[in-house]
Amino acid sequence: MINKLHICSPFLRITVSERKINQLIWDEFRKGSNEALEIIYQDNYPSLYHYGMKFYKDADLVKDLIQELFMELIDSGTKLSRTDNILFYLLRAFRNKVTRHLSEQSRFSSISDGFKEFSLTESIETQLIKSETDQLSREQVTDAIKKLSPKQQEIIYLRFYCDLSYEEISTLFEVNVQTGRNLMSRAISTLKQELIQKRLRENLILFFYRLELH
Repeated sequence: MINKLHICSPFLRITVSERKINQLIWDEFRKGSNEALEIIYQDNYPSLYHYGMKFYKDADLVKDLIQELFMELIDSGTKLSRTDNILFYLLRAFRNKVTRHLSEQSRFSSISDGFKEFSLTESIETQLIKSETDQLSREQVTDAIKKLSPKQQEIIYLRFYCDLSYEEISTLFEVNVQTGRNLMSRAISTLKQELIQKRLRENLILFFYRLELH
């Protein structure tokens, strides 16, 4: 029986042992294991769906793109490269698929009605609700998040929620590692300044300081 993986969750780090399990499951999937496919699909579908809904307004379209992605992966089999971080592999493949789809759509018609800029506010607000943060503070945090560019919000999401390394994030964005680090540093700096100016409670400021240490 193959052990299951964890899904995207704030501040949840992938351990060395989990990376070994990731590698084992992925290798079995590449060989055609249905059990490995089921584990990968069940454990990573929620993260892919949540990520996709940050680019599209159409839930059915996101589901279709995920299904197409898995069909392509299944067809590729042993041609797939090896990995010890399945979520990163899938996010990268899915992001490339989304980029291609948006590019194709833009050739024939405007995609503004179905496409939306990446936004972190919903994810952060959900986390603050879980921590029983009051309504006014949530609104202030949301306003602070909106000061960031879509790419800055996306890099925080990938680092904070998906535990991707700067190397992995830079690969997704097709930039060098230092550029990725600089993008994150500017985002965190902007957030901290906004939070301090709004005089939010100390525990909320510390909540976001953890992003910098993560």
